[in-house]
Amino acid sequence: MAEGDRRQPSLGVDAARRGSLVLTFDTELIWGSFDHATPAEFARSYPEIRETIRATIRLLERHEIRATWAVLGHLYLRQCRRDASGLAHPELVHPGQSRFGRDWYSMDPCTDRDTDPLWYGDDILDALQAATTSQEIGCHSFSHALFDDPAFTAEAARSDLEACLALARQRGITLRSFVFPRNHEGHLALLAEHGFRAFRGADPTWYARIPGPAARIAHLVDQAAGVRPPVSVPYEQLPGLWNVPGSMLFMHRSGTRRLVPLASRIRKARLGLNRAIREGRVFHLWTHPFNLASDREPMLETLDAILRDAVRLRDDGLLRIESMSAVAERMSGQRETTDA
Repeated sequence: MAEGDRRQPSLGVDAARRGSLVLTFDTELIWGSFDHATPAEFARSYPEIRETIRATIRLLERHEIRATWAVLGHLYLRQCRRDASGLAHPELVHPGQSRFGRDWYSMDPCTDRDTDPLWYGDDILDALQAATTSQEIGCHSFSHALFDDPAFTAEAARSDLEACLALARQRGITLRSFVFPRNHEGHLALLAEHGFRAFRGADPTWYARIPGPAARIAHLVDQAAGVRPPVSVPYEQLPGLWNVPGSMLFMHRSGTRRLVPLASRIRKARLGLNRAIREGRVFHLWTHPFNLASDREPMLETLDAILRDAVRLRDDGLLRIESMSAVAERMSGQRETTDA
């Protein structure tokens, strides 16, 4: 695509309406993978993940983009210890997880960042808070247990959220945005009760209802073909709590996913940006730092290409680039204006 085409000077939209790009990073280190990968396997698949995070922050600073980093609560910790009985995190109601079959915290090493760096991430919070372009720090739960699991009680969910909020307050962070582990939604009323204003709902993709392994194949085909992703109008799921659905996973580059050309990711994102502008909706691009770390330099260069397009559209007055909580605030303001 030529430079002039990327600038999109004639999209035929009302500039006052504009589209929106929301960018979220689900930041969890090993916690999202420990039930199927060892720390050694994770480190081999996603090397130098901390440098990837720092490089991503520098990329956002260069483009003056505020993203939402949904950070796992346990990553706020520098260290943790078991009690005298050997129990990890006795201060919490432990979440039941039907698929796991044992105590969810049984794999927590209960050591420190120097010994087991993939389980702790206080230095990641330091880097995010020091960013020269302010980043929104959201919540990705305390321990990546699935909120929709029938064994995950309301008491355990409340304990999980309150632990995250307490740790954030110690750093002067007010949590307003939530991303569910693996996008499995549950206990929405508790999110609203604890002051969250936005959450990322599941991507409304064409293959979302395809069951089992066929869905993974369909997802790979969708990515390889660069199919135009969905865009959404955020909506108030509960009073004061806005659903800001995902649009596109910025997919990692390992295994069979290496067959998907990087150009397909760029094409798909450009289609999402242009569609968001034409329809006055939100294109919500999301990923994990480990997705980027799977092949860091090519992945960051690809993300950079997408963000350069977004910045040109922003500079032309066609696109907002905003955090999840900013979307919720904007939508709340529009509702109040409409209701007045």
